[in-house]
Amino acid sequence: MKTANPTFGLVLTGGGAKGAYQAGALKYIAELGLVPHIIAGTSIGALNGAVLSSYRPFPEAVQHLNQFWEELADAKILRPNTGTILRTLSYTAQTFIPTFREWMLHFLIEQGLLQDSTAIFDPAPIEQLLRTTINPHNLKNGIELWVTVFPSLKIPGLGYDWLIDFVRARTGTDAHWLCVQDFRDDETLYNLLLASAALPLAFPSREVNGKSYVDGGLADNVPLRALVARGCTHAIIIHLQNGVTWNRHDFAEQTIIEIRPEQLINKSEMPIIGLIDSWLDFSFERITELKKRGYEDAKRCLTPIIQSFKTIKEQRQSHDRLVQSTQQLLNDSPL
Repeated sequence: MKTANPTFGLVLTGGGAKGAYQAGALKYIAELGLVPHIIAGTSIGALNGAVLSSYRPFPEAVQHLNQFWEELADAKILRPNTGTILRTLSYTAQTFIPTFREWMLHFLIEQGLLQDSTAIFDPAPIEQLLRTTINPHNLKNGIELWVTVFPSLKIPGLGYDWLIDFVRARTGTDAHWLCVQDFRDDETLYNLLLASAALPLAFPSREVNGKSYVDGGLADNVPLRALVARGCTHAIIIHLQNGVTWNRHDFAEQTIIEIRPEQLINKSEMPIIGLIDSWLDFSFERITELKKRGYEDAKRCLTPIIQSFKTIKEQRQSHDRLVQSTQQLLNDSPL
């Protein structure tokens, strides 16, 4: 349900399995009694946002989100092929050659990981979990949610080429921000959410109102601009990287609080393998660890701010009492 004047927003960035970190951070945010008027999410952040928007009140929504991540661990949606995929990417990183795309597709097909040259993973498990977790009616009437998607390019006669989308995203093609509450058809709504998390090569693209979309993180992994366009003046951003490339100075009029991992969140410091391994590890142990770290980092980031607000409030109250006492003395009859 769209809010008339949303001033306080929540931004949930993308990062695959690292999205469990956001569930932990949100647990602390809910404990503080903070409730966003509007949410923007990219990729796994969009799925987290959809769960949050589907339940009321907000603390209950956060509980459902944490339960959603426990179910993700039980579903084991990616783990069977992780080892082979990592070996593939490791070899690719060391032998980046002009025929990279053709070689990689051939290798994945030979390994039995890729049947149609478009996606490594079967989307059925995550799609089924999303359908059982998110009620479309509740989502349409929940907190206003914007998700980031990237318009994929299908060339007539060639079909879909995932490498082209990566290049287009790096050369200036913008992501699109779409409001979930603008879509009334249930199937379109589910496809929109799955499109935002459809990382090329990993998951298939999705059709939404006749247009093909993939993971919005290709072009905009921190969709704060979607909230600014709606007039949002205050926002909390929950990052899934220790360092994020985005320009804070583009939002000079907004008050922004960033929650980000204090310690290295990727499982390895290897530039490619560490990142991919962290994206794919949906194990119960890893999810539990990330939720705990998210909670602790949110507490570390927000506690000093909350304490400052309390101190300012107490100072104002002391000032008001002093003014009242002075006024009473001035109004007293002379002895």
